[in-house]
Amino acid sequence: MNVLELELALRNALHAGEFVPYFQPIVRMDDRSTVGYEALIRWQHPVRGLLGPGEFLPVAEESGLIEAIDWHMYRLACTAGAPLVANGGFISVNISPRHFQYEDFDQRLLELLRETGFPPQRLQIEVTERTLLGDPDAAARILQRLRDAGIGAALDDFGTGYSSLSHAHRFPLKKIKIDRSFICDLDQGDAQRSIAIIRAVLSLAQALDLNVVAEGVETEAQRQALLEIGCQRAQGFLFGRPQPAAYWLAPDGKA
Repeated sequence: MNVLELELALRNALHAGEFVPYFQPIVRMDDRSTVGYEALIRWQHPVRGLLGPGEFLPVAEESGLIEAIDWHMYRLACTAGAPLVANGGFISVNISPRHFQYEDFDQRLLELLRETGFPPQRLQIEVTERTLLGDPDAAARILQRLRDAGIGAALDDFGTGYSSLSHAHRFPLKKIKIDRSFICDLDQGDAQRSIAIIRAVLSLAQALDLNVVAEGVETEAQRQALLEIGCQRAQGFLFGRPQPAAYWLAPDGKA
Protein backbone atom coordinates (compact mmCIF):
# COMPACT_ATOMS: atom_id res chain seq x y z
CA MET A 1 0.00 0.00 0.00
CA ASN A 2 1.32 3.46 -0.81
CA VAL A 3 1.41 6.14 1.86
CA LEU A 4 -1.78 7.94 0.81
CA GLU A 5 -3.76 4.73 0.57
CA LEU A 6 -2.45 3.61 3.93
CA GLU A 7 -3.32 6.94 5.56
CA LEU A 8 -6.90 6.70 4.26
CA ALA A 9 -7.13 3.08 5.37
CA LEU A 10 -5.91 4.06 8.85
CA ARG A 11 -8.63 6.70 9.14
CA ASN A 12 -11.24 4.15 8.12
CA ALA A 13 -9.80 1.58 10.51
CA LEU A 14 -10.06 4.03 13.39
CA HIS A 15 -13.74 4.66 12.68
CA ALA A 16 -14.45 0.97 12.06
CA GLY A 17 -12.80 -0.19 15.28
CA GLU A 18 -10.24 -2.41 13.56
CA PHE A 19 -7.42 -1.73 16.05
CA VAL A 20 -7.09 -4.26 18.85
CA PRO A 21 -4.90 -4.48 21.97
CA TYR A 22 -2.53 -7.40 22.47
CA PHE A 23 -0.67 -8.00 25.72
CA GLN A 24 2.81 -9.40 26.33
CA PRO A 25 3.72 -10.55 29.85
CA ILE A 26 6.54 -9.10 31.91
CA VAL A 27 7.79 -11.76 34.30
CA ARG A 28 10.03 -12.56 37.23
CA MET A 29 12.66 -14.74 35.67
CA ASP A 30 13.32 -17.01 38.64
CA ASP A 31 9.81 -18.49 38.78
CA ARG A 32 8.38 -17.04 35.51
CA SER A 33 5.46 -15.47 37.39
CA THR A 34 3.78 -12.56 35.62
CA VAL A 35 4.13 -9.11 37.20
CA GLY A 36 2.52 -7.06 34.43
CA TYR A 37 1.75 -6.75 30.74
CA GLU A 38 2.78 -4.40 27.97
CA ALA A 39 -0.14 -3.39 25.76
CA LEU A 40 0.74 -3.50 22.06
CA ILE A 41 -1.42 -2.37 19.17
CA ARG A 42 -2.47 -4.61 16.29
CA TRP A 43 -4.54 -3.83 13.22
CA GLN A 44 -7.14 -6.44 12.29
CA HIS A 45 -7.17 -5.55 8.62
CA PRO A 46 -10.26 -6.84 6.77
CA VAL A 47 -8.15 -8.06 3.82
CA ARG A 48 -4.54 -8.44 4.95
CA GLY A 49 -5.29 -9.96 8.34
CA LEU A 50 -3.52 -9.09 11.59
CA LEU A 51 -0.83 -6.43 11.11
CA GLY A 52 1.93 -5.52 13.53
CA PRO A 53 2.72 -1.90 14.44
CA GLY A 54 5.78 -1.71 12.19
CA GLU A 55 3.52 -2.01 9.16
CA PHE A 56 1.43 1.07 9.87
CA LEU A 57 2.61 3.18 12.82
CA PRO A 58 5.36 5.03 10.88
CA VAL A 59 2.73 6.39 8.49
CA ALA A 60 0.41 7.15 11.40
CA GLU A 61 3.24 9.12 13.00
CA GLU A 62 4.02 11.09 9.84
CA SER A 63 0.38 11.89 9.09
CA GLY A 64 -0.48 12.95 12.63
CA LEU A 65 -3.02 10.14 13.03
CA ILE A 66 -0.88 8.63 15.77
CA GLU A 67 -2.49 10.81 18.43
CA ALA A 68 -6.04 9.68 17.69
CA ILE A 69 -4.93 6.05 17.31
CA ASP A 70 -2.99 6.21 20.58
CA TRP A 71 -5.90 7.58 22.60
CA HIS A 72 -8.14 4.91 21.11
CA MET A 73 -5.54 2.31 22.03
CA TYR A 74 -5.17 3.59 25.61
CA ARG A 75 -8.92 3.22 26.12
CA LEU A 76 -8.90 -0.30 24.65
CA ALA A 77 -5.91 -1.29 26.78
CA CYS A 78 -7.58 -0.11 29.97
CA THR A 79 -10.88 -1.79 29.14
CA ALA A 80 -9.50 -5.11 27.90
CA GLY A 81 -6.59 -5.15 30.34
CA ALA A 82 -8.53 -4.48 33.54
CA PRO A 83 -9.25 -8.18 34.23
CA LEU A 84 -5.55 -8.99 33.79
CA VAL A 85 -4.61 -6.79 36.77
CA ALA A 86 -7.69 -7.34 38.93
CA ASN A 87 -5.54 -9.17 41.48
CA GLY A 88 -2.37 -7.11 41.08
CA GLY A 89 0.23 -6.20 38.52
CA PHE A 90 0.17 -3.45 35.90
CA ILE A 91 -0.52 -2.62 32.28
CA SER A 92 2.06 -0.50 30.46
CA VAL A 93 1.31 1.58 27.38
CA ASN A 94 3.73 3.21 24.94
CA ILE A 95 3.54 6.98 24.68
CA SER A 96 4.39 8.72 21.41
CA PRO A 97 6.65 11.79 21.71
CA ARG A 98 3.85 13.86 20.19
CA HIS A 99 1.79 13.63 23.38
CA PHE A 100 4.44 15.38 25.44
CA GLN A 101 3.98 18.47 23.29
CA TYR A 102 0.84 19.11 25.32
CA GLU A 103 1.21 20.26 28.91
CA ASP A 104 -2.19 18.75 29.78
CA PHE A 105 -1.33 15.23 28.60
CA ASP A 106 -1.36 13.92 32.17
CA GLN A 107 -4.79 15.45 32.82
CA ARG A 108 -6.24 13.83 29.70
CA LEU A 109 -4.77 10.46 30.64
CA LEU A 110 -6.16 10.65 34.18
CA GLU A 111 -9.55 11.64 32.80
CA LEU A 112 -9.51 8.59 30.55
CA LEU A 113 -8.76 6.41 33.57
CA ARG A 114 -11.69 7.92 35.45
CA GLU A 115 -13.98 7.25 32.49
CA THR A 116 -12.89 3.63 32.17
CA GLY A 117 -12.58 2.99 35.92
CA PHE A 118 -8.99 1.81 35.52
CA PRO A 119 -6.88 2.36 38.68
CA PRO A 120 -3.94 4.74 38.08
CA GLN A 121 -1.73 2.55 40.28
CA ARG A 122 -2.20 -0.27 37.77
CA LEU A 123 -1.00 1.79 34.80
CA GLN A 124 2.56 2.47 33.71
CA ILE A 125 3.74 4.43 30.70
CA GLU A 126 6.77 3.73 28.52
CA VAL A 127 8.66 6.63 26.96
CA THR A 128 11.73 6.75 24.74
CA GLU A 129 14.67 9.09 24.94
CA ARG A 130 13.24 10.99 21.97
CA THR A 131 10.21 11.86 24.11
CA LEU A 132 12.37 13.33 26.85
CA LEU A 133 14.59 15.29 24.47
CA GLY A 134 11.76 17.33 22.94
CA ASP A 135 11.21 19.60 25.94
CA PRO A 136 13.02 18.13 28.95
CA ASP A 137 11.56 20.54 31.50
CA ALA A 138 7.98 19.99 30.34
CA ALA A 139 8.52 16.23 30.19
CA ALA A 140 9.84 16.23 33.76
CA ARG A 141 6.80 18.17 34.97
CA ILE A 142 4.36 15.83 33.24
CA LEU A 143 6.12 12.70 34.51
CA GLN A 144 6.17 14.07 38.05
CA ARG A 145 2.46 14.85 38.01
CA LEU A 146 1.73 11.36 36.69
CA ARG A 147 3.94 9.87 39.38
CA ASP A 148 2.09 11.87 42.05
CA ALA A 149 -1.15 10.39 40.69
CA GLY A 150 0.24 6.85 40.97
CA ILE A 151 1.33 6.26 37.35
CA GLY A 152 4.94 5.14 36.99
CA ALA A 153 7.13 5.72 33.93
CA ALA A 154 9.67 3.45 32.26
CA LEU A 155 12.48 4.54 29.94
CA ASP A 156 12.23 2.17 26.99
CA ASP A 157 15.16 0.95 24.85
CA PHE A 158 17.61 1.98 27.55
CA GLY A 159 21.23 2.10 26.41
CA THR A 160 20.62 3.07 22.79
CA GLY A 161 20.63 6.86 23.26
CA TYR A 162 23.44 9.30 23.86
CA SER A 163 22.18 10.57 27.22
CA SER A 164 20.43 7.58 28.75
CA LEU A 165 22.48 7.74 31.95
CA SER A 166 21.67 11.39 32.58
CA HIS A 167 18.01 10.77 31.82
CA ALA A 168 17.82 8.00 34.39
CA HIS A 169 19.00 10.51 36.95
CA ARG A 170 17.13 13.63 35.85
CA PHE A 171 13.60 12.38 35.22
CA PRO A 172 11.16 10.84 37.73
CA LEU A 173 11.27 7.31 36.36
CA LYS A 174 10.24 4.06 37.98
CA LYS A 175 11.82 1.59 35.60
CA ILE A 176 14.35 1.20 32.81
CA LYS A 177 14.04 -1.40 30.07
CA ILE A 178 17.35 -2.67 28.73
CA ASP A 179 17.28 -2.69 24.95
CA ARG A 180 17.19 -6.07 23.25
CA SER A 181 20.43 -5.30 21.41
CA PHE A 182 22.30 -6.03 24.66
CA ILE A 183 20.35 -9.25 25.26
CA CYS A 184 20.54 -10.97 21.88
CA ASP A 185 24.17 -12.11 22.18
CA LEU A 186 24.05 -13.34 25.78
CA ASP A 187 23.85 -16.92 24.53
CA GLN A 188 26.86 -16.38 22.25
CA GLY A 189 30.53 -16.84 23.03
CA ASP A 190 31.42 -13.12 22.76
CA ALA A 191 28.92 -11.76 25.29
CA GLN A 192 31.36 -10.13 27.71
CA ARG A 193 30.77 -6.57 26.52
CA SER A 194 26.99 -6.92 26.82
CA ILE A 195 27.35 -8.54 30.23
CA ALA A 196 29.52 -5.66 31.43
CA ILE A 197 26.98 -3.10 30.20
CA ILE A 198 24.07 -4.92 31.82
CA ARG A 199 25.97 -5.14 35.11
CA ALA A 200 26.57 -1.39 34.96
CA VAL A 201 22.88 -0.71 34.26
CA LEU A 202 21.83 -2.90 37.19
CA SER A 203 24.25 -1.09 39.47
CA LEU A 204 22.93 2.29 38.30
CA ALA A 205 19.33 1.18 38.77
CA GLN A 206 20.03 -0.03 42.30
CA ALA A 207 21.62 3.30 43.20
CA LEU A 208 18.62 5.23 41.81
CA ASP A 209 16.01 2.79 43.19
CA LEU A 210 14.78 1.82 39.73
CA ASN A 211 13.36 -1.48 38.52
CA VAL A 212 15.00 -3.12 35.51
CA VAL A 213 13.38 -5.19 32.76
CA ALA A 214 15.42 -6.98 30.10
CA GLU A 215 13.70 -6.84 26.71
CA GLY A 216 13.77 -9.43 23.96
CA VAL A 217 14.65 -12.56 25.96
CA GLU A 218 14.15 -15.46 23.57
CA THR A 219 16.29 -18.36 24.80
CA GLU A 220 16.81 -20.22 28.05
CA ALA A 221 20.55 -19.46 27.82
CA GLN A 222 19.80 -15.72 27.79
CA ARG A 223 17.53 -16.14 30.81
CA GLN A 224 20.22 -18.01 32.74
CA ALA A 225 22.85 -15.42 31.86
CA LEU A 226 20.61 -12.60 33.09
CA LEU A 227 19.83 -14.43 36.33
CA GLU A 228 23.53 -14.93 36.97
CA ILE A 229 24.14 -11.21 36.42
CA GLY A 230 21.34 -10.37 38.85
CA CYS A 231 18.58 -9.19 36.51
CA GLN A 232 15.24 -10.25 37.93
CA ARG A 233 12.59 -9.19 35.41
CA ALA A 234 12.27 -9.73 31.69
CA GLN A 235 10.02 -9.70 28.67
CA GLY A 236 10.30 -11.69 25.46
CA PHE A 237 9.16 -14.60 23.35
CA LEU A 238 10.64 -17.09 25.83
CA PHE A 239 7.90 -16.13 28.30
CA GLY A 240 5.11 -15.37 25.88
CA ARG A 241 4.29 -13.69 22.61
CA PRO A 242 1.75 -10.85 22.49
CA GLN A 243 -1.78 -12.23 22.70
CA PRO A 244 -5.31 -10.89 23.28
CA ALA A 245 -6.31 -10.49 26.92
CA ALA A 246 -8.65 -13.48 26.64
CA TYR A 247 -5.67 -15.74 25.94
CA TRP A 248 -4.01 -14.86 29.26
CA LEU A 249 -7.31 -15.13 31.12
CA ALA A 250 -8.00 -18.64 29.84
CA PRO A 251 -7.53 -21.58 32.27
CA ASP A 252 -4.27 -22.56 30.56
CA GLY A 253 -3.02 -18.97 30.44
CA LYS A 254 -0.73 -17.42 33.01
CA ALA A 255 -2.80 -14.49 34.27
